[in-house]
Amino acid sequence: MTMPEPGRAGADELSLALAAIVAEPRLTTALRDAERLREAAMRSPDPHRDAARLAALVRDGDDVASLAAVHALGAVADSLADEVLTALVIDAEEPYAAHAAWALAARRSSPAALDALVELVVGGGFTGMLAERTLVEWSRFDRAPAVAAIRAAGRGADQRADDRLSAVLDALPEARRALPHELAAGWADGAGDAGIVVIQPFLHAQLDRAGSRLGAGDAGGIASLLRSLGTRLAMIDGVDEVITVTRRHGTEPLTEQLAAGHRVQRIEVGPPGALPWREAWVHRAAIERQFVALGESLADRRVVWHLRMADVGTLAAAGAARRLGQPVVFTAAPDPHIVIDALQDDGRLDRSRFAVEDAAAQYWFRARMVERLTAQADHLTLLPRPTLERELTELVGIDPGDLAERSTVVPEGVDVGEVERARLRCAAGTVMPAVRRVLQSLPEHRRGLPWAITVGRLHPTKGPQRIVEAVTGQASLAAAVNVVIVGGDLSHPSPDEQSTIELIRRAASGAPAGCVSLTGHLSPAEVSDLVAWAAAHDGVYVCASDKEEFGLAIVEALAAGAVVVAPQRGGPRTYVDDGVTGVLCDTLSIAALRQAIALARSLVRVDDRQERVRSMVRDELSVERMAERLGAVYHSLLPAAVHA
Repeated sequence: MTMPEPGRAGADELSLALAAIVAEPRLTTALRDAERLREAAMRSPDPHRDAARLAALVRDGDDVASLAAVHALGAVADSLADEVLTALVIDAEEPYAAHAAWALAARRSSPAALDALVELVVGGGFTGMLAERTLVEWSRFDRAPAVAAIRAAGRGADQRADDRLSAVLDALPEARRALPHELAAGWADGAGDAGIVVIQPFLHAQLDRAGSRLGAGDAGGIASLLRSLGTRLAMIDGVDEVITVTRRHGTEPLTEQLAAGHRVQRIEVGPPGALPWREAWVHRAAIERQFVALGESLADRRVVWHLRMADVGTLAAAGAARRLGQPVVFTAAPDPHIVIDALQDDGRLDRSRFAVEDAAAQYWFRARMVERLTAQADHLTLLPRPTLERELTELVGIDPGDLAERSTVVPEGVDVGEVERARLRCAAGTVMPAVRRVLQSLPEHRRGLPWAITVGRLHPTKGPQRIVEAVTGQASLAAAVNVVIVGGDLSHPSPDEQSTIELIRRAASGAPAGCVSLTGHLSPAEVSDLVAWAAAHDGVYVCASDKEEFGLAIVEALAAGAVVVAPQRGGPRTYVDDGVTGVLCDTLSIAALRQAIALARSLVRVDDRQERVRSMVRDELSVERMAERLGAVYHSLLPAAVHA
C-alpha cells in the first residue's frame, strides 16, 4: 500500500500510527498499536482523506493491519467509513464481517447496514453475537428501525432463525421478558438476608457435590477451584452465600446446595449436549437476561460479582452487573495476550495467518474484553507472577498507578485437606480404586515403574501430547516411566478433546505397550489418590501447557509431595523453586521438556523436600488462605448495611 504523507498538523498522528501497525512484528504489540490507530482516526482533522487511507489498508494490508483499519474506520467521522464497513458485513467473509459488525456499533444506523446485521444474526455464531450487540447499541437511540428489520427477516424464516431473531428482540432496550415463574421463584429463595452474596459465574463447569464431571470438556482447573473456593468463602464472617452459576445439562435441578452457604445455580443455555466456549457467544443475550434476573432477585442483599474468564459468561455477567449497579471484581490477567505470544514464539501464529486463527479463537475480541474489564472493574485481583505489572501495563494498557490503587494480589488455593487425606491413605499402604485401575491396565512388567502424571483438560494447549512425545522419543526414558494422563471425556469427547486424543496417539505410536495411559476425567478425591501415589513411588508431575496463569493442578501436586515440571511462562515461577521442588522449562520445546523430566526425576529423593514444599502450600496456597484474602476484598467494596 501507499503510506500517507506526513506533514500536516494532526495528520502526523495517523501517519505514525499507520506506520507502526504495518511494521510491528510482535502480535501483542500490534494489538496495542491498533488501539492507538483507532484513537488517531477519531481525532482526524481530515476525516474523508483518512477514511480513504484506512479503506486502502483494509484492502491491501496483511491480516493484522486490515483488521486494525476496520476498527479505525469505526472511529473516523466520514460516510466512506460506513460504506466500507457495511460492504464488509454484506460480503460476510470472516473474520472481517465480525470485526466490521463490531466496529459499526460506534456509528449511526443505516438501512443497508441494519439488514446486513440481521442477516449475520440469522447466521448465528460469534459473528451473529457481535451483530446483535450493534443492533442493541443502535436501538438505545431509536428502537423502531431494528425491530422492523428483525420482523421483516423473520417472515418465512425457519424455526432456528426465528429463535435467534426473537432472542435479539428480547435483548433490545425495554424488550426484556420475565423469566419463567419456576426459575424466578427459585432464585428468590433467601431474599431479605442483608449479608454479602458472592456470584461467581463459569458456564462451562458442570458441578455437583461429588465433582464427578470436573476435567471434562472445557471445564478445567477453574471449575475445581470454584467448587472448593465457594464452599470455603461461605465460611468467612459476613459472607452469607456464594452462588456459582453454571449451565444446566439435561435434567439437572436448577439449583443444588453444594455445601452450607454455597449453591450452584444452573441456567438454561443453548441446545442439549455439550456447548464448547467458542460456540456459546451467540447466547450472550439470553445469558445476560438470566443474570439480570438473578441479580434482581438479590436486590435487598449486598451482591458482588467475581468474574474470571474471557468468555461469554463473563461478558454477560459484566453487562448484568453494570445494569444493576452491583460491584464487580475481576481477576485480571494478560490472557489471551500471553497465549498469542506463546503461539507466535512457537511458530503457530503470525501476521499472515492471524485472520483464520482469530475467526476460530476470537483473540482480538477477547483481548479487548479483558482490557475493558480491567479498566472498568471496581476492584482487580491478580495472580502472582514476577512480570505481571509490566505485562498488564504493556499488553493490557492499564496505568501503573491505577493498577496499584485498585488491585490485590491473591494466589489461588487448593484443598489441602483432600490432598493430605489421599497422601495418608497411600502412606498406609492402601491402594485406592483409581490407582488400582491404572495399575491393572498396565503390562505386569511396567506396574512397578514410576509415573510421569499430568492432570487437566484434554486440549492441545495443555500439552499432554508433548509429554508423550518427550518420553516416548527417548527409548531409555520410555522404558523407565509410565505416562498417566488424567482428564477429558473419553466416551463422548468434544472436538478439542478428540483432536488431543489423536495427537497423543500419534505421539505414542511405536512406544512400548502400556507406556501411555489415559484415565479420563475423575473426581477430585480420585485425582488426589493418583497424584499421591505418583509422589510416593518416585514419580513426577508434568505440566506441559503453553502457559499457566497460575496452575492449580501443579500446586496440588506439590501439596502431595511430588516434584513438578512446569512452564516457565506464567504463575508457576512464583511458587516452584527451580531445581529444588521442581523444574521450570520451555514446555513448547520437546527437547527442553524431556531434559526437565529427567532433571525432575533426580530431585525426587532430596532430603526434606516433601515436607518443606507441603508446608509452603499449607501456609500460602491453601483455599482457606485464598478465601480469607478474597473476603477482605469483598468487604472493602460493600457497605456495612443495606440502604433501601
